[in-house]
Amino acid sequence: MRSVVVAYRNRVRRVTANSVDKSIPQYGLYGEPGWIDDPEFIHIEDIRRRSSALGWVIGAHRHGRLFQLICIDEGAVEVHLDDRVANLESPCVITIPTGVVHSFRFAPESEGAVVTLADPLLLETEGDRALAYFGALFTEPGCIPFAKRGLERSRLKMVLQQLKDEFAQAQSGRGLMCEWLIRILLMTIYRQQEANGQLAVSASAPSVTAGQLKFLIERNFKNHWTVEQYANAIGTTVSRLNRLSRSLMNQTVRQMIQARLVLEVKRRLIYTRATLDEIAADMGFKEPGYFSRYFKRAVGVPPGRFRNENNFDTTAE
Repeated sequence: MRSVVVAYRNRVRRVTANSVDKSIPQYGLYGEPGWIDDPEFIHIEDIRRRSSALGWVIGAHRHGRLFQLICIDEGAVEVHLDDRVANLESPCVITIPTGVVHSFRFAPESEGAVVTLADPLLLETEGDRALAYFGALFTEPGCIPFAKRGLERSRLKMVLQQLKDEFAQAQSGRGLMCEWLIRILLMTIYRQQEANGQLAVSASAPSVTAGQLKFLIERNFKNHWTVEQYANAIGTTVSRLNRLSRSLMNQTVRQMIQARLVLEVKRRLIYTRATLDEIAADMGFKEPGYFSRYFKRAVGVPPGRFRNENNFDTTAE
């Protein structure tokens, strides 16, 4: 298939009951059951290795403790990221943070690579200068188009090939080399985002704090941390943290926490058959009644009605 350079076409529509499975399989690598606990796990493989045998369709699933980069060099893809759908052509990169429900329909014979990283490996950047650049990549799914003949695309292909070479040969220092190459890969993607005008904030001191806040919310929203706990963990005050979140994200910290919690509840309601009581308990609510009131205040309808209106069969298999 001829490679065509296009801008990211953000065709957004609601995902209906007929377009996704009624549960969310959770994998280490797609189709391979089990949990990957290696905090230094890095994996790279060609897109065709897994996709071609499945008719170039990867069903809706999510990953626990893993972050993925889908680097498409030739071809095209329809990608579902939670309730968004985008149609993309090469060359582009799709970033998929931990927990995001995603699926793909690749054009036959598409070429590229899938890079999978352990979530703990990403956390090593927390608190250092790298977080200012990579924070959004780790917390928000994204689609980043590359210029067909641009410098960043050449660098992207070079780094991906170096990663493949490291995996093919058991040389000394391979783990460290892979970590260094991952940093180069992430910075290459960041620079392309910058060139595309896709960055909301610059790599400044406030954005470092914003990145830390997003990391902490991602890992503690089920624990119902207070705003004060987040401020203490970052080393600032509640008022300063709220001023920063309003200026950079146009939300208070409390609104950010609620948005992340409600997003996860919606995922469970839409993609799983878990009961409301089970979802409430898993989301850290001690009282199912309070859970229902909390959701209704945020969304406008009770969780049971939200599930029914999304037209999913929630009966047991």
